[in-house]
Amino acid sequence: MKINSDGINNGIINDKYGKRGNMNLSIPLKFKDYPKQTKSFVVIIEDFDAIEVCGHDFVHWLVANIINPYLEENASLVNKEIVQGKNDFNQINYGGMAPPDRPHNYDITVYALDCLLNIKNGFSYEELKEKIKNHIIDQDNIKGLYKN
Repeated sequence: MKINSDGINNGIINDKYGKRGNMNLSIPLKFKDYPKQTKSFVVIIEDFDAIEVCGHDFVHWLVANIINPYLEENASLVNKEIVQGKNDFNQINYGGMAPPDRPHNYDITVYALDCLLNIKNGFSYEELKEKIKNHIIDQDNIKGLYKN
């Protein structure tokens, strides 16, 4: 499986998907070459560089039950078919990049699953990890740098 984003150019995340843009404008993502038996996708966007600042990785977006092989720009606010978890901004949507101390690398991981999840809006990171544990059939990860 491969993922890519028009919002990341030469490894740099476009300003509009973070603190110099609209903090709730979610980044577009496309998935290809995924297994034929894929029933849904999950997306997790995390900032592991935040561990130095806040003591844990910072979760920016949790999305489950994606049935199409893409998320359009602003899917967090306009796509009513997806299910979203609570991020570390304590919001149930996308929370844009906002590194406080230096440029941070952001990990975008997409999982192809063999099922739709029985999960509701507002789910936690821990709940999502538990639900997908035995259903992952493929995954990919891309990184992007957002300058502070």
